[in-house]
Amino acid sequence: MTISTGMVRPQVKVLGLVSSGHFMSHYYSMVLPPLFPFLHDNLGISYTALGFLLTLKHVTAGVLQLPAGILVDRFGAKLMLFFGLFMCTAGMGLIGLADAYWMLAALVVVVGIGNSVFHPADYTIMNSTMDSGYMGRSFSVHTFSGHLGTAIAPLVVLSIAPVWGWRMAFMVSGIAGLVVLVGFIAQWNIIDGNIARAESQKRTNEKPAAGGEGPTQTTWQLIVQILKSPPIVFLFMFFAMSSLANGGLKSFAVAGLVTLHNTPVTAAGGALTGFLFASAFGVLVGGFFADKTKRHDLIAACGLLASAVIVLVVGEVNLQYAVLVFAFSFAGLISGVIRPARDMMIRNVSPEGSMGKVFGFVFSGQSIGGGIAPVIYGALIDIGQSVWIFYSSAIFMVLCMAVVLLSGRAARRHGETATASGP
Repeated sequence: MTISTGMVRPQVKVLGLVSSGHFMSHYYSMVLPPLFPFLHDNLGISYTALGFLLTLKHVTAGVLQLPAGILVDRFGAKLMLFFGLFMCTAGMGLIGLADAYWMLAALVVVVGIGNSVFHPADYTIMNSTMDSGYMGRSFSVHTFSGHLGTAIAPLVVLSIAPVWGWRMAFMVSGIAGLVVLVGFIAQWNIIDGNIARAESQKRTNEKPAAGGEGPTQTTWQLIVQILKSPPIVFLFMFFAMSSLANGGLKSFAVAGLVTLHNTPVTAAGGALTGFLFASAFGVLVGGFFADKTKRHDLIAACGLLASAVIVLVVGEVNLQYAVLVFAFSFAGLISGVIRPARDMMIRNVSPEGSMGKVFGFVFSGQSIGGGIAPVIYGALIDIGQSVWIFYSSAIFMVLCMAVVLLSGRAARRHGETATASGP
């Protein structure tokens, strides 16, 4: 039975709605980097200053993810999701009108504010709406849509900018977001406005998760509980290091291959495109694994180890074009497969009624890693150590593997303790 036939029609609509918003959030995250050369030439902005814009966006989103999760759990995910998409759409579209660096920086902050909402809102909506037997596959469809947006963005903006200019590329991207917003408004009533309450009611009959006893705790008590939960803290660390590992490959693999192995830029770009698209489709495969096993930590650990080996080989050996594309695509496929397992691990350790807070907290680690990565990997190229782009990425993948196993172990120990002390 497929996910579309196994779920009722309203669930499919909700999944499509949140996935379209997730697509746009990832699309907007990849609009800016491919257009750096145009901004550099037309506005006279240095690449260092342009790179800082990415750091600014990631830091803004990272700092605000936990507050966004609190607002999602308190006021409902639907309104917050609409707010986030509106902010991203407005900010990205208006960049096409900017003519000074301070304007770019201000609008990037607006996009970062909007981006902070998606993960806590989306996962809260899905957790309260989707059937438990299809949760892993629902997460995979949602994550796939985001990866697809990441992969498509460079193709779209680099098709527009050389012909109609970089400003038009930003404006067209903003118009695309407006179309999704209109669709969201048209389907407004499908999503329950009080998602936090629905999520709490749904989990009342389930086994208590790694953090607590019930919905009677205050918001700040739940936050303290989350921060003291070893499985959740380990997952936060996992997201930070995963972002450091994959962020380096996405942003600097092309430059690294060109400077390290004299790889033609078109070949390096083709390898990166293979990585991004394979990662997107790998997510769909991973959804089925996530629904069929309880050892999500083992799936993630095995995938990370395989990816680390491939990245090391790419750094050490000047591969032929076909082999290079295959290696990058295979690494991307593995990277995608483990993501639904990762999301299921977060769901399984989330205290009752705190789905938005937990996803907001752990995904802030991703934003922190994403903010640090451009500085580290850019500096490695500047000092002539491009090979360490691949070495560092592999090291962070191994660290991710250790952390995800520790998180799984801590979650199992907590579950055993809860069972032993239960009624």
